[in-house]
Amino acid sequence: MLTPNQIKSLLRAWIARTHPVADRDVFIDELCFVDKTRRADLVLANGKLSAFEIKSCADTLARWAGQQLAYLSCFDEVWLCCHSRHLARAIDESDSKVGIIVVDDFSGMAVIRLPKKNTAVDPYHLTGFLWREQLEQLALESGVSLSRKVLVKDLRRSLSKLPIEILKGRVLEVLKDRYVTI
Repeated sequence: MLTPNQIKSLLRAWIARTHPVADRDVFIDELCFVDKTRRADLVLANGKLSAFEIKSCADTLARWAGQQLAYLSCFDEVWLCCHSRHLARAIDESDSKVGIIVVDDFSGMAVIRLPKKNTAVDPYHLTGFLWREQLEQLALESGVSLSRKVLVKDLRRSLSKLPIEILKGRVLEVLKDRYVTI
């Protein structure tokens, strides 16, 4: 039976083989999102944000419904990588936008369903990847007025009115600078 870390290693190798990876692209382990209430097992920042949730044989899908809603509020592409034990339920309970990868006890992996582009990213949650200084810099560059004592949540709310592509571009840039390259 593979552990979540063993599955993550297999998943990284699969991503490196199947996704175009450039010099500044990054893998991010355990990335917190949605106001630090959720954590993505693995994220690939490579021109878009692709998130991967891992469910080993020892896991359950009990929390998946809430997790996938959170993933879909933040990421361009969402994948569920689950043990074959969970496959039928994963297919039944996953949004049609979620890609599904199955893994077995012998390190075999297969793509069951490719993800669809997620167009429902919440701009407010996207701003949650930025730290205060980065939010303030984006506000200055975008002409969003702010007072010296503005609360981060209010700043995020104001910035979430910017075009989503501007926010996505900044988040990708920041995450690539923040984390070690592949």
